[in-house]
Amino acid sequence: MRRATWRDVDVDGAKVRVMEAGKGDPLLFLHGWGLSPRSYAQGITRLTAAGVQVIAPCLPGFGGSDGPGIRGVNLREYAARMGRLLDVLEVEHPVFVAGHSFGGGVAIQLATDRPERVRSLTLVNTVGGAPGRRAGLADTSWLRWAAGTASELSAGGILRAAPSMLRDYLPNAVRRPATMALSARLALTASLAGQVEALVAQGQPILFIWADRDRVVAPGALAEIVTALPAEVIEGRHGWLLTEPEDFATLLRNALVVHVMLERKRRGQALVLPKGTSLADLIPPERRAATRPPESPLPAPGRMRL
Repeated sequence: MRRATWRDVDVDGAKVRVMEAGKGDPLLFLHGWGLSPRSYAQGITRLTAAGVQVIAPCLPGFGGSDGPGIRGVNLREYAARMGRLLDVLEVEHPVFVAGHSFGGGVAIQLATDRPERVRSLTLVNTVGGAPGRRAGLADTSWLRWAAGTASELSAGGILRAAPSMLRDYLPNAVRRPATMALSARLALTASLAGQVEALVAQGQPILFIWADRDRVVAPGALAEIVTALPAEVIEGRHGWLLTEPEDFATLLRNALVVHVMLERKRRGQALVLPKGTSLADLIPPERRAATRPPESPLPAPGRMRL
Protein backbone atom coordinates (compact mmCIF):
# COMPACT_ATOMS: atom_id res chain seq x y z
CA MET A 1 0.00 0.00 0.00
CA ARG A 2 1.61 3.24 -1.18
CA ARG A 3 1.63 6.34 0.97
CA ALA A 4 -0.10 9.43 -0.35
CA THR A 5 1.79 12.59 -1.24
CA TRP A 6 0.50 16.15 -1.42
CA ARG A 7 1.31 19.08 -3.66
CA ASP A 8 -0.13 22.39 -4.80
CA VAL A 9 -0.96 22.72 -8.50
CA ASP A 10 -1.53 26.05 -10.22
CA VAL A 11 -4.65 25.86 -12.38
CA ASP A 12 -5.21 29.08 -14.31
CA GLY A 13 -3.93 31.13 -11.37
CA ALA A 14 -5.85 29.21 -8.69
CA LYS A 15 -4.17 26.85 -6.23
CA VAL A 16 -5.52 23.29 -6.17
CA ARG A 17 -4.30 21.11 -3.32
CA VAL A 18 -3.91 17.52 -4.60
CA MET A 19 -3.33 14.20 -2.88
CA GLU A 20 -1.77 11.51 -5.09
CA ALA A 21 -0.95 7.86 -4.56
CA GLY A 22 0.11 4.90 -6.67
CA LYS A 23 0.98 4.31 -10.30
CA GLY A 24 -1.06 2.97 -13.19
CA ASP A 25 -4.41 3.85 -14.74
CA PRO A 26 -5.49 7.25 -13.35
CA LEU A 27 -8.52 7.58 -11.10
CA LEU A 28 -9.87 11.02 -10.21
CA PHE A 29 -11.51 10.89 -6.77
CA LEU A 30 -13.81 13.76 -5.76
CA HIS A 31 -14.63 14.10 -2.07
CA GLY A 32 -17.83 14.99 -0.26
CA TRP A 33 -19.08 18.32 1.05
CA GLY A 34 -17.08 20.00 3.81
CA LEU A 35 -14.24 17.49 3.68
CA SER A 36 -11.03 16.84 1.74
CA PRO A 37 -9.29 13.71 0.42
CA ARG A 38 -7.52 13.42 3.78
CA SER A 39 -10.69 11.94 5.30
CA TYR A 40 -10.67 9.21 2.64
CA ALA A 41 -6.93 8.50 2.74
CA GLN A 42 -7.16 4.98 4.14
CA GLY A 43 -9.47 3.83 1.38
CA ILE A 44 -7.67 5.77 -1.36
CA THR A 45 -4.23 4.33 -0.56
CA ARG A 46 -5.66 0.80 -0.60
CA LEU A 47 -6.72 1.33 -4.20
CA THR A 48 -3.10 1.55 -5.31
CA ALA A 49 -2.69 -2.21 -4.84
CA ALA A 50 -4.84 -2.66 -7.94
CA GLY A 51 -2.41 -0.71 -10.12
CA VAL A 52 -4.32 2.55 -9.95
CA GLN A 53 -2.90 6.07 -9.76
CA VAL A 54 -5.27 8.05 -7.55
CA ILE A 55 -5.55 11.81 -8.15
CA ALA A 56 -7.61 13.27 -5.31
CA PRO A 57 -7.89 17.07 -5.39
CA CYS A 58 -9.43 19.26 -2.75
CA LEU A 59 -12.45 20.80 -4.44
CA PRO A 60 -12.42 24.61 -4.77
CA GLY A 61 -12.82 26.26 -1.38
CA PHE A 62 -12.05 23.10 0.60
CA GLY A 63 -8.91 21.65 2.14
CA GLY A 64 -6.53 24.42 1.11
CA SER A 65 -7.64 24.83 -2.52
CA ASP A 66 -8.49 28.34 -3.61
CA GLY A 67 -12.22 28.86 -3.62
CA PRO A 68 -14.43 30.21 -6.38
CA GLY A 69 -16.00 33.62 -6.12
CA ILE A 70 -19.46 33.85 -4.62
CA ARG A 71 -21.00 33.64 -8.09
CA GLY A 72 -18.78 30.69 -8.95
CA VAL A 73 -20.26 28.27 -6.43
CA ASN A 74 -21.92 26.04 -9.01
CA LEU A 75 -21.22 22.60 -10.39
CA ARG A 76 -20.12 23.89 -13.77
CA GLU A 77 -17.34 25.97 -12.22
CA TYR A 78 -16.22 23.15 -9.95
CA ALA A 79 -16.15 20.70 -12.86
CA ALA A 80 -14.31 23.14 -15.08
CA ARG A 81 -11.48 23.45 -12.57
CA MET A 82 -11.24 19.67 -12.18
CA GLY A 83 -11.06 19.29 -15.95
CA ARG A 84 -8.38 21.92 -16.22
CA LEU A 85 -6.46 20.22 -13.39
CA LEU A 86 -6.23 17.08 -15.54
CA ASP A 87 -5.03 19.27 -18.43
CA VAL A 88 -2.34 20.91 -16.30
CA LEU A 89 -1.21 17.53 -14.93
CA GLU A 90 -0.93 16.39 -18.56
CA VAL A 91 -3.01 13.29 -17.98
CA GLU A 92 -3.04 11.89 -21.48
CA HIS A 93 -5.97 9.47 -21.50
CA PRO A 94 -9.52 9.57 -20.09
CA VAL A 95 -9.65 8.81 -16.37
CA PHE A 96 -11.88 6.76 -14.12
CA VAL A 97 -13.88 9.19 -11.98
CA ALA A 98 -15.34 8.37 -8.58
CA GLY A 99 -17.28 10.86 -6.49
CA HIS A 100 -18.87 10.75 -3.07
CA SER A 101 -21.91 12.88 -2.23
CA PHE A 102 -21.18 16.44 -3.42
CA GLY A 103 -18.19 15.09 -5.33
CA GLY A 104 -20.57 12.82 -7.25
CA GLY A 105 -22.43 15.88 -8.51
CA VAL A 106 -19.15 17.42 -9.67
CA ALA A 107 -18.26 14.14 -11.38
CA ILE A 108 -21.55 14.10 -13.31
CA GLN A 109 -20.99 17.69 -14.42
CA LEU A 110 -17.41 16.92 -15.47
CA ALA A 111 -18.59 13.99 -17.61
CA THR A 112 -21.24 16.25 -19.16
CA ASP A 113 -18.91 19.14 -19.96
CA ARG A 114 -15.66 17.28 -20.66
CA PRO A 115 -16.69 13.79 -21.86
CA GLU A 116 -13.31 13.24 -23.47
CA ARG A 117 -11.77 13.35 -20.00
CA VAL A 118 -13.99 10.71 -18.34
CA ARG A 119 -13.56 6.96 -18.79
CA SER A 120 -16.28 5.87 -16.35
CA LEU A 121 -18.28 7.17 -13.38
CA THR A 122 -18.66 5.52 -9.98
CA LEU A 123 -21.08 7.59 -7.93
CA VAL A 124 -21.37 6.91 -4.20
CA ASN A 125 -24.39 8.45 -2.44
CA THR A 126 -24.32 11.23 -4.99
CA VAL A 127 -26.31 14.45 -4.89
CA GLY A 128 -28.47 15.47 -7.84
CA GLY A 129 -31.66 13.45 -7.40
CA ALA A 130 -34.45 16.02 -7.28
CA PRO A 131 -34.56 19.72 -6.33
CA GLY A 132 -38.27 19.58 -5.46
CA ARG A 133 -37.48 17.24 -2.56
CA ARG A 134 -34.01 18.58 -1.84
CA ALA A 135 -32.06 15.83 -3.57
CA GLY A 136 -34.59 13.18 -2.61
CA LEU A 137 -34.92 14.09 1.06
CA ALA A 138 -37.73 15.76 2.94
CA ASP A 139 -37.63 19.52 2.58
CA THR A 140 -35.20 21.05 5.03
CA SER A 141 -32.89 24.02 5.43
CA TRP A 142 -29.28 23.77 4.35
CA LEU A 143 -28.20 24.42 7.96
CA ARG A 144 -30.14 21.44 9.31
CA TRP A 145 -28.88 19.35 6.41
CA ALA A 146 -25.28 20.34 7.13
CA ALA A 147 -25.71 19.50 10.80
CA GLY A 148 -27.12 16.13 9.79
CA THR A 149 -24.00 15.24 7.82
CA ALA A 150 -21.98 15.36 11.01
CA SER A 151 -24.25 12.77 12.64
CA GLU A 152 -24.09 10.23 9.82
CA LEU A 153 -21.28 8.10 11.22
CA SER A 154 -22.23 4.86 12.89
CA ALA A 155 -21.52 4.63 16.60
CA GLY A 156 -18.61 2.29 15.99
CA GLY A 157 -17.20 4.48 13.24
CA ILE A 158 -17.06 7.75 15.14
CA LEU A 159 -13.79 6.97 16.90
CA ARG A 160 -12.18 5.85 13.66
CA ALA A 161 -13.27 8.62 11.31
CA ALA A 162 -14.23 11.63 13.44
CA PRO A 163 -10.66 12.95 14.03
CA SER A 164 -9.81 13.18 10.33
CA MET A 165 -13.25 14.58 9.50
CA LEU A 166 -12.91 17.29 12.12
CA ARG A 167 -9.46 18.20 10.77
CA ASP A 168 -11.16 18.85 7.43
CA TYR A 169 -14.54 20.19 8.43
CA LEU A 170 -13.62 22.78 11.07
CA PRO A 171 -10.95 24.67 9.04
CA ASN A 172 -13.26 24.73 6.03
CA ALA A 173 -16.12 26.11 8.13
CA VAL A 174 -13.94 28.74 9.82
CA ARG A 175 -12.00 29.94 6.78
CA ARG A 176 -14.74 29.83 4.15
CA PRO A 177 -18.19 29.92 5.77
CA ALA A 178 -19.80 31.47 2.68
CA THR A 179 -18.46 28.71 0.44
CA MET A 180 -19.65 26.10 2.91
CA ALA A 181 -23.16 27.58 3.03
CA LEU A 182 -23.53 28.12 -0.70
CA SER A 183 -22.13 24.71 -1.62
CA ALA A 184 -24.49 23.06 0.90
CA ARG A 185 -27.42 24.81 -0.75
CA LEU A 186 -26.10 23.68 -4.12
CA ALA A 187 -25.95 20.08 -2.91
CA LEU A 188 -29.57 20.30 -1.77
CA THR A 189 -30.92 21.75 -5.00
CA ALA A 190 -28.85 20.08 -7.74
CA SER A 191 -30.97 18.40 -10.44
CA LEU A 192 -28.81 16.11 -12.56
CA ALA A 193 -31.09 13.27 -13.64
CA GLY A 194 -31.45 14.66 -17.16
CA GLN A 195 -27.69 14.92 -17.52
CA VAL A 196 -27.18 11.36 -16.31
CA GLU A 197 -29.78 10.05 -18.75
CA ALA A 198 -27.91 11.80 -21.56
CA LEU A 199 -24.61 10.26 -20.43
CA VAL A 200 -26.18 6.79 -20.37
CA ALA A 201 -27.51 7.34 -23.89
CA GLN A 202 -24.00 8.28 -24.99
CA GLY A 203 -22.64 5.00 -23.63
CA GLN A 204 -20.87 6.37 -20.56
CA PRO A 205 -20.30 3.52 -18.04
CA ILE A 206 -21.97 4.54 -14.76
CA LEU A 207 -22.35 2.69 -11.49
CA PHE A 208 -24.50 4.05 -8.66
CA ILE A 209 -23.76 2.95 -5.10
CA TRP A 210 -26.31 3.83 -2.43
CA ALA A 211 -26.37 3.23 1.33
CA ASP A 212 -29.58 1.86 2.81
CA ARG A 213 -29.49 4.03 5.96
CA ASP A 214 -28.35 7.30 4.40
CA ARG A 215 -30.23 10.22 5.99
CA VAL A 216 -28.29 12.94 4.17
CA VAL A 217 -28.71 12.16 0.46
CA ALA A 218 -31.32 9.87 -1.10
CA PRO A 219 -31.45 8.76 -4.76
CA GLY A 220 -34.56 10.72 -5.74
CA ALA A 221 -34.98 10.82 -9.54
CA LEU A 222 -31.59 9.17 -10.04
CA ALA A 223 -33.04 5.88 -8.82
CA GLU A 224 -35.24 5.71 -11.92
CA ILE A 225 -32.34 5.82 -14.38
CA VAL A 226 -31.46 2.46 -15.92
CA THR A 227 -27.75 1.92 -16.54
CA ALA A 228 -25.82 -1.06 -17.91
CA LEU A 229 -25.12 -2.17 -14.35
CA PRO A 230 -27.75 -2.34 -11.59
CA ALA A 231 -27.32 0.06 -8.69
CA GLU A 232 -25.49 -1.39 -5.70
CA VAL A 233 -27.25 -1.01 -2.34
CA ILE A 234 -24.89 -1.50 0.59
CA GLU A 235 -25.54 -1.62 4.32
CA GLY A 236 -24.47 1.63 5.90
CA ARG A 237 -24.94 5.36 6.30
CA HIS A 238 -23.84 8.31 4.23
CA GLY A 239 -20.24 8.16 5.46
CA TRP A 240 -19.79 4.36 5.30
CA LEU A 241 -16.74 4.63 3.03
CA LEU A 242 -14.96 6.73 5.68
CA THR A 243 -15.46 4.15 8.42
CA GLU A 244 -15.05 1.05 6.24
CA PRO A 245 -12.05 1.88 4.00
CA GLU A 246 -11.28 -1.74 3.12
CA ASP A 247 -14.83 -2.37 1.93
CA PHE A 248 -14.79 0.89 0.00
CA ALA A 249 -11.51 0.04 -1.73
CA THR A 250 -12.66 -3.48 -2.58
CA LEU A 251 -15.96 -2.31 -4.01
CA LEU A 252 -14.35 0.45 -6.06
CA ARG A 253 -11.58 -1.82 -7.39
CA ASN A 254 -14.17 -4.31 -8.62
CA ALA A 255 -16.28 -1.52 -10.10
CA LEU A 256 -13.28 -0.42 -12.17
CA VAL A 257 -12.79 -3.98 -13.41
CA VAL A 258 -16.43 -4.07 -14.49
CA HIS A 259 -16.09 -0.74 -16.28
CA VAL A 260 -13.03 -1.96 -18.16
CA MET A 261 -14.91 -5.05 -19.27
CA LEU A 262 -17.83 -2.91 -20.39
CA GLU A 263 -15.35 -0.96 -22.51
CA ARG A 264 -14.15 -4.17 -24.11
CA LYS A 265 -17.72 -5.26 -24.82
CA ARG A 266 -18.52 -1.90 -26.40
CA ARG A 267 -15.46 -2.23 -28.65
CA GLY A 268 -16.47 -5.71 -29.69
CA GLN A 269 -13.55 -7.34 -27.90
CA ALA A 270 -13.86 -10.75 -26.30
CA LEU A 271 -14.71 -11.03 -22.60
CA VAL A 272 -13.41 -13.94 -20.58
CA LEU A 273 -15.85 -14.76 -17.76
CA PRO A 274 -16.54 -18.00 -15.92
CA LYS A 275 -19.45 -19.87 -17.46
CA GLY A 276 -22.81 -18.73 -16.13
CA THR A 277 -21.55 -15.46 -14.60
CA SER A 278 -22.25 -11.84 -15.44
CA LEU A 279 -20.41 -8.56 -14.98
CA ALA A 280 -22.64 -7.76 -12.02
CA ASP A 281 -21.37 -10.95 -10.37
CA LEU A 282 -17.88 -9.42 -10.23
CA ILE A 283 -19.00 -6.91 -7.62
CA PRO A 284 -19.06 -8.80 -4.31
CA PRO A 285 -22.47 -8.82 -2.57
CA GLU A 286 -21.26 -9.12 1.03
CA ARG A 287 -22.42 -5.63 1.99
CA ARG A 288 -25.48 -5.54 -0.27
CA ALA A 289 -28.49 -4.43 1.81
CA ALA A 290 -31.54 -6.58 2.32
CA THR A 291 -33.73 -3.49 2.58
CA ARG A 292 -34.17 -0.33 0.54
CA PRO A 293 -33.79 3.30 1.62
CA PRO A 294 -37.17 4.45 2.97
CA GLU A 295 -36.88 7.95 1.47
CA SER A 296 -36.75 6.79 -2.15
CA PRO A 297 -37.21 3.14 -3.18
CA LEU A 298 -34.34 1.76 -5.18
CA PRO A 299 -34.70 -0.73 -8.00
CA ALA A 300 -33.91 -4.25 -6.86
CA PRO A 301 -30.35 -5.35 -7.74
CA GLY A 302 -30.37 -7.28 -11.00
CA ARG A 303 -28.12 -9.17 -13.37
CA MET A 304 -26.81 -8.15 -16.77
CA ARG A 305 -26.29 -11.24 -18.92
CA LEU A 306 -23.82 -11.09 -21.79
